[in-house]
Amino acid sequence: MTIWSSYWLLPLLFMFHDFEELVFVPYWLQRNDPTIYGRTLFGGVKRSDILSAGIWEEFCIYLALSASAYWFNYPLLIVAATLPYLFHLIMHIGFSLIKHTYVPGVVTALIEIPMTIAYLLILIELTYSPFWQWLLVIFIMFVFFIGNLKLIHRLMAKVNK
Repeated sequence: MTIWSSYWLLPLLFMFHDFEELVFVPYWLQRNDPTIYGRTLFGGVKRSDILSAGIWEEFCIYLALSASAYWFNYPLLIVAATLPYLFHLIMHIGFSLIKHTYVPGVVTALIEIPMTIAYLLILIELTYSPFWQWLLVIFIMFVFFIGNLKLIHRLMAKVNK
């Protein structure tokens, strides 16, 4: 197994990207309008300790998914978890284009998008699950990650106040 087919690459990609957010979000929020179409980017969390708690929670989820995929030799789980992550990276580029400026996460998003696509293509070749499993697992992952993101943003905003 190479690094490109390893289930453990996703948590590494996530942390590389989220370190950029962790370092630059508090500073950026103090100097920029964090709203886009009435929604506040990064939950408006200006404290890196609170932001790091949210990042840690997501990292633990990626580790648990990677461990489960490894244990059960189920690459579809990582494919399904990587798709919302790829969408998240693309959203950073969209945020930056809308704001016409740097938005934390855009640099690593630009670096990681080609790598994440290559990673997905390699994992897809290793996945022999039936089509109905693809639909079900990908749907569950998107619902889970969107719900989790909303929850941690809400919790971080509460703690921030």
